[in-house]
Amino acid sequence: MTPNPNETPAAVDQAKPKLMDRLQAFILRYGMLALVVHYAIFGLCLVGFMVLIRAGFQVEGAVGNASTFGGAYLACQVIKIPRFAATFALTPLLDKLIRRLRNKGPNPADPPAGP
Repeated sequence: MTPNPNETPAAVDQAKPKLMDRLQAFILRYGMLALVVHYAIFGLCLVGFMVLIRAGFQVEGAVGNASTFGGAYLACQVIKIPRFAATFALTPLLDKLIRRLRNKGPNPADPPAGP
C-alpha cells in the first residue's frame, strides 16, 4: 500500500503552540526571574545609552540631564525587540545557573529527558 501524500503522520499533525501560549508558558515557568532579567537588561541599556550620549555631547544643567535621559529612553525603545529576544534567551540560562548554584537539581517543570 502506498502512502497518501495528503495524509500526515500523527507526530507531524501537532501544530506549534501559538505565540501567546508560549509567552504565557514562559511567564508561568520563570515568573519573577523573567521580569528581573528584562528590567535589568532595560536598565543596562538605559545607562549605557546615557553614557554614550554624555560621551558624545556636552550637556549642562537640568535640561541637559533631562534631554540625556529622554534620548537614552528613546534609544531603549528603538531596541525593544532585541531586548525581549535577549530576555527570552538569557532567562532559561540564568535559571539553570541559579539551580546549579543552589544544588536543587533540575526544575520539576522541565520535561523528562529521554527518548
